[in-house]
Amino acid sequence: MSELINDVLAAHGGAERWKSVSTITARGRIGGLLPTRFAGNKLASFTAEVHVAARRTVLHDFPQTGNRAVFDGGDVRIETRDGEPLATRIDPRSAFFGRTGIRRNVRWDPLDTTYFAGYALWNYLTAPLLLGRADIVVTEGEPWRESGQTWRRLHATFPEQIDTHCRRQTFYVDPAGLIRRHDFVAEPVGRWAAASIYCDDHREFEGLVFSVRRRVLPRGPGGRVLPRPTLLALDFDEIGTEV
Repeated sequence: MSELINDVLAAHGGAERWKSVSTITARGRIGGLLPTRFAGNKLASFTAEVHVAARRTVLHDFPQTGNRAVFDGGDVRIETRDGEPLATRIDPRSAFFGRTGIRRNVRWDPLDTTYFAGYALWNYLTAPLLLGRADIVVTEGEPWRESGQTWRRLHATFPEQIDTHCRRQTFYVDPAGLIRRHDFVAEPVGRWAAASIYCDDHREFEGLVFSVRRRVLPRGPGGRVLPRPTLLALDFDEIGTEV
């Protein structure tokens, strides 16, 4: 399995280059059905700073210009540009469940949005390096035919300490070694929220390869992806890295 992960890393820029990166900064746009729940500027246009090792994401000028939202190792906060805290939430994931979670079926507050967008962007932008972590168990599944190709499937089981959509997820790898599809259940949205994100238009930024066009669609029985609605449209316009 380490050989297969190395092949995937090589297709996305190489293991050594990925391991040298401490921070990834992405500028982009978000659309689709899910952001109607988001508070503030809905991240229609965003700048996100992802700290690879620290499990930390900073959303600049969110929920309004002059503020920033921080996902930090599972907790979240809103603060001024100078770092003065304005609002905090410990264990924000638990707030999506139980009796108090009913409101979140309709709308999210800025801390809800910070948690979901913060961990999701950290997961998306650190893959495939993420799959090489010692605390994530990766196994290879049966091949999958899609888009006239045979895609390899990687089943990943995440530990409790990593904030992610759900504990068990599947990544689909095309013959070139690029991640083209990613299956999960977006548990903070709902335990029923089975979805797939398609990763297209792979481009190189500073030696690393990222998909800059990603679309999340609902997934039905048997792994069948439904053509609509688009739950989330994520486009990256610019990506930079720091060592």
